[in-house]
Amino acid sequence: MDADNRNELQIHVKGQRIFAYLINDESKQLISPDLATTTQECLTLALERILQFYHRCFGKQSHHLMSDLFEIEVGEVCKGETCLLPLCDAKTRKSWICKNGIEHKTKISLNWVFDKNKETCDKNCNGLGSEMLLLEPNDHHFVHLAQIMGIDEFREFLIHLGISTADYEKLNHCYFSNPMNFMLMGLFKWRDKAEIDQSISTFEELMRALTAIDRKHYLCKVQREDHSLMVKSHSRLQDVPSEDVIKALTQKNLIGDCVVHFGIELGLTSVDISKTLYNFQRDLDGQIHDLLMKWRKTDGKKPTIYWLMVALKRVQAVKGLKYVKKTYCVE
Repeated sequence: MDADNRNELQIHVKGQRIFAYLINDESKQLISPDLATTTQECLTLALERILQFYHRCFGKQSHHLMSDLFEIEVGEVCKGETCLLPLCDAKTRKSWICKNGIEHKTKISLNWVFDKNKETCDKNCNGLGSEMLLLEPNDHHFVHLAQIMGIDEFREFLIHLGISTADYEKLNHCYFSNPMNFMLMGLFKWRDKAEIDQSISTFEELMRALTAIDRKHYLCKVQREDHSLMVKSHSRLQDVPSEDVIKALTQKNLIGDCVVHFGIELGLTSVDISKTLYNFQRDLDGQIHDLLMKWRKTDGKKPTIYWLMVALKRVQAVKGLKYVKKTYCVE
């Protein structure tokens, strides 16, 4: 099943073992620890409830936690096999050597049990790993980076990325009324400039510019995502939202001025978002409605009620989220 528009969740049952795999279409480095941990928590809770049900069916009363009846292991795929390590061991080691003689670092595997309340880096944090630095950030990474940065430091950061002062001022003139839109369009411009120059816009380039303004650890947060609604992802929320709901979100002014950010959360491309901004200039309702209609007709990930709720929550459209929850009876 689709965990989101960039990751796939596979569940395999072999004998008495349950294997859960999160698969990113580009690299395991790009799997959010919040997604992995929330998925693990949901699966673990489900397993505990199943065991509790069978205990009661057989008339057994147990004062032990259901989690004592199974063991969690973490690991990764290696040469077509799944290399695993008991979770208790993984927490005390930086790496292990599997039966294939290959050394695996535990950092990625421990994302299944990441502390979602963690806001700052550990004292011994060295930033992103070398494999991650070679990858290209996506639009969601830009969103998370823009949410962290202030306007003043963003100017210095963008110039260190290679954007000229003249281009910066033009961007500021076009999007000065909305800082989030301004920063995201600035990052899109940097990525486009890299493609024109036949180079790649990598995390390494972002790290270089952030280090220059003494904000190196900002990149440690770009993988963080809000998946708190996952526990509410009932089967009825896998339907496509009705056109009446889409219309109401704009006609009742339930979303607000977050066009670029909202488009990204819906999974639209920067080109689609730019066309919407151009075709509906000075018409916020028209922009939001156009984004929603493009999303609803997308050929990619199914545009479900659940993913609409996720997008509304991430752009902090409180009234819109409340309306959708009420419409579809979500507690």
